[in-house]
Amino acid sequence: MAEPEPNANIQVTHEADGRRAVTWNRYRPDGSAEPVSHHFPDTISHHYSPRGAGENLRLYSGGFIDGRGKYLKGDVNIVWTPSPRVHVTGTRELTEDDLGDLLAAPAGSGIWSDIPEVLVEQPDNLVPPQPDETYEPAEPPEASHESIADRTVGELGDRSMDLDSVTFLIPNGWDAGDSSRICNPHNLLQFWPGRMTTSGDGWTVTFDRVREMDDKAWRDLRDSAGARFTHIGQLTRTDGSTFTGEQTLQVLERIRLGLMLSLGRRTSCFLPVGYRNGQPVWTAWRTLPVDPYTRMHSHWLSWETASAQLGDILAKVLDFTADEVRREALTHALAYYVTTNTGIDSALGLGLAISGLQLLSYFHFVTEGSYSRTTWEAAHANTEAEVRELLNAMNVSMPVPGHFINLAAVQARTDGGQRDALGTVISMRNHIVHPVRGRPGNHKLREWAEASILANYWLGLALLHLVNYQGDIRAALADGIHHDGDELLPVPWAPGTIGTTWSAGG
Repeated sequence: MAEPEPNANIQVTHEADGRRAVTWNRYRPDGSAEPVSHHFPDTISHHYSPRGAGENLRLYSGGFIDGRGKYLKGDVNIVWTPSPRVHVTGTRELTEDDLGDLLAAPAGSGIWSDIPEVLVEQPDNLVPPQPDETYEPAEPPEASHESIADRTVGELGDRSMDLDSVTFLIPNGWDAGDSSRICNPHNLLQFWPGRMTTSGDGWTVTFDRVREMDDKAWRDLRDSAGARFTHIGQLTRTDGSTFTGEQTLQVLERIRLGLMLSLGRRTSCFLPVGYRNGQPVWTAWRTLPVDPYTRMHSHWLSWETASAQLGDILAKVLDFTADEVRREALTHALAYYVTTNTGIDSALGLGLAISGLQLLSYFHFVTEGSYSRTTWEAAHANTEAEVRELLNAMNVSMPVPGHFINLAAVQARTDGGQRDALGTVISMRNHIVHPVRGRPGNHKLREWAEASILANYWLGLALLHLVNYQGDIRAALADGIHHDGDELLPVPWAPGTIGTTWSAGG
């Protein structure tokens, strides 16, 4: 059936529960009309409209003051390559005073150079509207002009003012088969599955997939190893109260941690815009590193249930990171996990994963447990003992998965085959952390790889255990090729699994 014209021949009503009903006629082959309706909400709109993969996003055009206090005219853009950054280009006419500025000796700053902040014109103290034009490199200036093209940062508005809501953009997000439906506010008969909502620590977070991210767009993003904005986010207080830009920046960092734990790679909350009474009054132009999109980085999310799983993990992370000490522990342990998960040398990855497990074991039993530092060190002779106590507390059994045939070969030749999977990977890790002449450490690539995969999987499980996630996870280490309908497993510490045998291989 051809799609009707936007909002043509439809009836919009509001029901007793406040939901909007959109009704229109669908015509049968015999020409008779059948009324159909939906109750889908409008998708979230953001101050800056996302563009396609690799397309730079213009944030501002006009006059601005650069980091040297000079007034120029030009553009501010989000640029994706070689890495995501806010980029400013501009020109100005040179004056006689500029020669003295050029000859002045710069102040010493050691090995560091601060990213200059750009100050832009703000009519009515609002965030300027997004320019219509796509980004194009500026033409070379005349000889009497100076041009700049540099990385920059910016913040418009007062971050201490009260905000009603904040919207933001997520680059290289996630595909999910269980998202609820949303519709195009400019064409109410255009709708798609794309929404996930969750709440934690008094915050409500909603993510809407942008309409252009269909199956082909996800494949193109994966195959190009590029970057684009795939989701629009919205942040509010669950009780409807106001909050500040300062609070926004703190909670967006915690959301970033939750996304990295869920996805197994780096993404972030870009271009937050704060609204008061429907007007955009504050924004922050900042970027952070973003890893290429691939669904298989995640150990936990199955396409069929990804929205529910991600929402549950994010809610747990928001609750957990309300405490600053806990937030710091999660941040450092996640650095080990994501670094290993996104692809580095396998031997180094094994060492990082074990270090992350050691960190979490100390945090669990000493920082938040009953051990003192003295009794902890007295009770655990080595790293293996520390990590083993944590995995035992998580109810993780530790045989070598049957299809990890290369790791099984290492196990067979290590101490007469008496070590389990943890003992085997710790022995391999010791070869690189504590090199000793005469002790062989020349394992094959696939042996290092399987040891690193298993250790990093344990680390990821320990992170879920840290934030008290109780839901299901994808059987990521099960034998065979993985598909969208992967089997789900309960986490080993979930009610009903304690006392049973649970292993990474399912």
